[in-house]
Amino acid sequence: MENPGDEQEHPARCCGRQRPARNQGQEARDAHADVRDAELTGELLLLDARSAAAQNRARRSAPRDLHDPRQHEPGADAPERPPLREHEHRVTAHHDQLDDARDDREHHGLADHDDEVAHAAHPIRARHAAGGPRTRAGEPTDLRSAPTLDRFMLIRAREWQPIDRCRTPVVAQRMVCPVQGPAVRAPLRGSGLAHGRDGTVARARRERFGLRAGEAPPPRSRRRWLSWMLPAAVAALLAVAQPAVASVPSADASPTASPGASPSASPGASPSTSSSAAQASSTSGSLGARIAKIALSQVGNGDNPVVTNFNGLNCNPYSTMVAGFSANSDGCGDDSTFNVRNSNENWCADFAKWVWQQAGVTQDMNTINAAASSFVQWALDDGQNPVADSGTPVVGDAVVFFHAGDITPARYADHVGIVVAVNADGTVDMVNGDFSSSTNVKVEHDVNLDLTTFAHNTWSSGEVWALVSPPTAAQHANPRASVSGPSTAVVGSEAEYRADGSERGGSMTGYYWTFGDGRATNSNGARVTHTFATPGMHTITVTATSSFGTVTTVTKNVNVVGASASVAAVPSTETWYSSYPVSYYRFVRSGSGSTVGLAADVWDGASWLQLQAAGTPASSGAIAALSYIDPEVDSATTPHAYYRAADGSLAESYLGASGWVSKDLPGAPAAGADIVAAYTASGPAVFFVDAHGRLSETSEASGTWSTRTLSNFDVQSSPLALAETADGPTLFAVARGGALVTASQAGRAWPVVPSRIRVSEHATLSALTTPDGAASVVVNGVVSPRSKGAPTLVQLTQRSRGAWGATALPGTARVGAIAASTYELPSAVSGPIGDFPNPPGTLVNGPTHRLGTVVAYLSAHGAPAVTYNDGTGWHTAALPGTATAITGIAAEPIAHQPLQVYVGTASGPAMDTTGDTAPPSGPWTTRALPSTPATFADRVLLYSAGSGDLPAAQAAASAAGLASSQVTTSYQVAWAATLSGDHFVIAVGQAALNALEYNTCGWTNPSAVDPGSTPFDYVTRALNVLPGADLFMNGASSTEANTQQRAIDMAYYAVHGALPSGQTALPAAVASARTCLGAAS
Repeated sequence: MENPGDEQEHPARCCGRQRPARNQGQEARDAHADVRDAELTGELLLLDARSAAAQNRARRSAPRDLHDPRQHEPGADAPERPPLREHEHRVTAHHDQLDDARDDREHHGLADHDDEVAHAAHPIRARHAAGGPRTRAGEPTDLRSAPTLDRFMLIRAREWQPIDRCRTPVVAQRMVCPVQGPAVRAPLRGSGLAHGRDGTVARARRERFGLRAGEAPPPRSRRRWLSWMLPAAVAALLAVAQPAVASVPSADASPTASPGASPSASPGASPSTSSSAAQASSTSGSLGARIAKIALSQVGNGDNPVVTNFNGLNCNPYSTMVAGFSANSDGCGDDSTFNVRNSNENWCADFAKWVWQQAGVTQDMNTINAAASSFVQWALDDGQNPVADSGTPVVGDAVVFFHAGDITPARYADHVGIVVAVNADGTVDMVNGDFSSSTNVKVEHDVNLDLTTFAHNTWSSGEVWALVSPPTAAQHANPRASVSGPSTAVVGSEAEYRADGSERGGSMTGYYWTFGDGRATNSNGARVTHTFATPGMHTITVTATSSFGTVTTVTKNVNVVGASASVAAVPSTETWYSSYPVSYYRFVRSGSGSTVGLAADVWDGASWLQLQAAGTPASSGAIAALSYIDPEVDSATTPHAYYRAADGSLAESYLGASGWVSKDLPGAPAAGADIVAAYTASGPAVFFVDAHGRLSETSEASGTWSTRTLSNFDVQSSPLALAETADGPTLFAVARGGALVTASQAGRAWPVVPSRIRVSEHATLSALTTPDGAASVVVNGVVSPRSKGAPTLVQLTQRSRGAWGATALPGTARVGAIAASTYELPSAVSGPIGDFPNPPGTLVNGPTHRLGTVVAYLSAHGAPAVTYNDGTGWHTAALPGTATAITGIAAEPIAHQPLQVYVGTASGPAMDTTGDTAPPSGPWTTRALPSTPATFADRVLLYSAGSGDLPAAQAAASAAGLASSQVTTSYQVAWAATLSGDHFVIAVGQAALNALEYNTCGWTNPSAVDPGSTPFDYVTRALNVLPGADLFMNGASSTEANTQQRAIDMAYYAVHGALPSGQTALPAAVASARTCLGAAS
């Protein structure tokens, strides 16, 4: 391949930054001349953002004061553009260093922000509305009627010219590995950043829009989704045997250092059962040679889903196999070669660590993490003293790259690579993980490099490198470790896993667990109980640490199954280490008569918004909501709705790659039939009763849907309920004679078994999986002879050998729907939202029982109520207000998620909720749910964080004709609305602007992002389309009067498409500042 140290036509990227070409100045100016700012009054063209990404990057290459309102607002002249200059991108945790970096950038005439409006976000990640016109390039559309720009960008048609994205430089953007460091609440060793990879500004967002990147990186949006799998032929070509550094304990639990887990292992080769580094050294040549051989064997391996930039996900197998404690698998595909689910984390350091471990390095491996600078800390602990631009490279060395300055683990490092050859002329060959290309982010082999030239050309003049040598001392053997526990688990039930480790001549000092669903669910101890929240394949890891400081990481794949529920829950991928907030999709019918359509009430973590979905459901029958990792939507966790359509067919609606999709499925449910669904071990399956009273199933296998009759036993079409178990689904129905029947799979057959339980004519069912994984159903309307036929509330739970146990529940329920679920016990939650245990782990086990059971019902007096079992027995609690029906329940089994009961009331749909971590005993509060799909005007939200700015926000709402409820002073609401991209958020005043941009105050937020960080950036010009996920509008000006007028102008323009009468331009915006102002509520 081309020598990256020389002039390159197609610069690559690594660890989150682009490598600009050497002649970047002239190219950036030329590109900028071709792609100018959009003018809202100009001739517009909608271009697909994928093809326009190059133009966007060209725009952001040009240095300018991107927050100068003159550049962005109607009628303003563009200021003279300053010359392009290099500048320092210092990334550090300390505010004084951040201020130095800001001063340096200002000295060079560079600014923080751009307000380009473009986003190619996956609608599930960004949660954009799917409605409104979708226009191909060149076709006119009424932009005001479109709820969002979606996957398009606005540019001026007569000024557009194509730009080669590979030749378009980005000013002084550099490769960046993530910051992970020891999980302590202090500036992280080996990272240079406080509190994880987050920094203080949304740097990755800024890069995408041409913004300066002078401060620590924030959590990033994860939006680029494509499926990818390393071809078997390539894996075979890369085959090479590797030394084992740990034992293989079992068939379904694999040490990640095992050669059997590596793509370099020859097909059919058996993994070694026992090995130590010393043994590996004696059998495989020098340590450096082994490092080089293993690194080279990985060249070409990369991300799944495939990505070609760092604007979204970065899902790789190495972060999983080294058990990155902040890595998150949400949104990631599987790696078929290593047989693990990938993790989302910038991974150059994870890759280098994995290679060293594979080669036999065991010393102090807990010190090395996803921060490239952690290699420097490892070197210091080893007695080395890395010096900038000094030393003679040796095969096997790690090369760490820093911006100009001291070589210290307290500073942010840009990248770490591995030397695989030293050439006669003094140049080196390197293998670099997490490098981008036109095909994927992958492992790259770069040859004939002069390290200094390579550093300068890749990042900027002044970039330095430092060598870290692998250990020269004989390495102590890694401990033996294994993991045991179920290979199939059920969403919302408890799965218990056990780790066993031993160290000859020593002892075990800790076990640390990850489950791929955000670091807040990480655990300590030899025994852990975990609750999975989403169906699909999950790779769990346990890292066993010995008294010698050596570690073995063992992985185990768990197939997680789950049943449909009242809502489809989708964890966020906006923050790389967190699954917060969890969005809920509650599918409802909208309209009436012949105009009934499908809508989704969407909870963004703080508020509800109803969006029109695709599909036309029949007027009656339950709609099944189910989310799962969908390979048809690029491995995204996707909300699905299954229902009987108005034409009598079985139908499915889901949020696809380009918006809501509806399609017919094989099968014909009976009129009024309830629909239930499950994600099973073999994929999604939908169950219903057909017109002949027969239980039927429609399921998907290898992308094809088919239907079959399960039983000829005659049952009613409603009620129908389903509980998923590790052995498969169990269906509950009512026979024509009123007997409760159950059906579960036995091979290909589905025998229907009548029970002795008889129910009333209007009985209702709600099924769940108990905390210990058993199928269970709660029946409202069991006829009890002892109560002379009066209905009672009863739970039936499957026992051993097919027997069922019945428990009469406290509370007197009115005839009508009920809703049952498990919920996270408050006693299982420790610490604030986002809190997580510190690696390397301890021997102290966590909670054994994490879940309780709750049932919502209407009391005899028409008041909503719950009966719940918290492990101490059954209790009841009254909910506020009155209701006409129970319509559902949501209790996502993740810490700090609210318990929500959905009800119908005389005034419309509503929700009773406990809030964060409160038990079912309360306190409960009530809030209204949306009753109609939102218009664009409904999505405008004015946020005020300072008391003096509230009148300005209220005046803006009034002037634009908005409801007073569209003004909020809640940071939680404003954060969630900005994150989702479904709202048009205007930050009114300096306090609101600072809070959404920096969160210097450290206010609690729905994403559990660490203080001093946000994933957001702002737009300064007036818009009448949604700016997109993670973007908000800057409604702050220099005086209170100007702030009020600016807010009025922005809100009015959003709703009406023009400035208010007499206004020709917005008052000038002020820049955000790292100052804590206002209050969180």
